[in-house]
Amino acid sequence: MNLHQLDDEHRPTYTTGQAADILGVEQPFLRSLDNAGVLSPERSRGGHRRYSRHQLGQAGRLRELFDEGHNLAAARRILWLEHELAHARREAAELRARLLTGPQPSAGPAEHLRQQPGDNEPEHRRQPIVDQHGQLRLRNGEQSREEQRQWLGQ
Repeated sequence: MNLHQLDDEHRPTYTTGQAADILGVEQPFLRSLDNAGVLSPERSRGGHRRYSRHQLGQAGRLRELFDEGHNLAAARRILWLEHELAHARREAAELRARLLTGPQPSAGPAEHLRQQPGDNEPEHRRQPIVDQHGQLRLRNGEQSREEQRQWLGQ
């Protein structure tokens, strides 16, 4: 076993008994999640369920949702929507970082003749930002769609 596998949250490490102890639930609860198709642990060579840390987190969250009174279908949907929201937030953060640190358009030799409003502002004020509506803008105002495509590298 490589040591980096210890950090892999998707590595199926825990037996049903260990997972139940960690979560403070009964083993039949975990088996019922598997039987319902909500949580599908991997199987050992002997056919025993093996849960990952990621799956333990999902099972714990499902337990919380059940305790709040949600049924299986609602809890499954909430879990999926939370996953999608987290993915969208990561993607937005990556795009925002790429916009702020990406390559700047290079200026040609006659660029000083085609100055536009805001060109004399300091560089940090002209960096692109994404507003609350997801629109790409420069700090000094609006950008055209063509400028947006250039900043996104499209």
